[in-house]
Amino acid sequence: MVVAGGLRVCCLTKPEWGIGHVLADDGGSKVTVFFAAGGKRTLDTKTAELDLVTGPAAANPILDVAAQVNWQHAHHNLYVIELRPDIFARERRFAEANPHWIPGHLCAYVGMTGLTPEERFQKHRRGEKDAWYVQKYGQRLLPDLYRHFNRMPYDLAKTMEPELARLLRDQGYAVWQN
Repeated sequence: MVVAGGLRVCCLTKPEWGIGHVLADDGGSKVTVFFAAGGKRTLDTKTAELDLVTGPAAANPILDVAAQVNWQHAHHNLYVIELRPDIFARERRFAEANPHWIPGHLCAYVGMTGLTPEERFQKHRRGEKDAWYVQKYGQRLLPDLYRHFNRMPYDLAKTMEPELARLLRDQGYAVWQN
């Protein structure tokens, strides 16, 4: 398949990434795609099995933002912090926000920052511009859940923060996101 910037595609070998928007192609062997659930990926066009997505299936407001932002200003990060599971029993607002939580799945906080996730987590722990739930219940960063999205422009990070929370809830996590 010939890939050109601006197209919507899916990667047949990574369906969990969802639909992607082609950001750039080098006219040869590499293509850069932002996937709604898989983040920004640079793929080898000789081995990546990309399929064109058209019509209503190609509609995606997150990919619309990804297509319009200036990737030269990709300075923001998403992050996910594991929260102690006793938050579910102790904090009524947290429990009410997560009626579909599957017991045994993690409780988490999702945020975005202009800092590194590690720096932001330390600020939470020190109580600097903190989310109270993180200061009280935060345990550790969960980079496997966010690393593939980072770094991104502010407008996309602002759009992706609630989307990442939604994706995690769909997987059975209990999530807090401001």
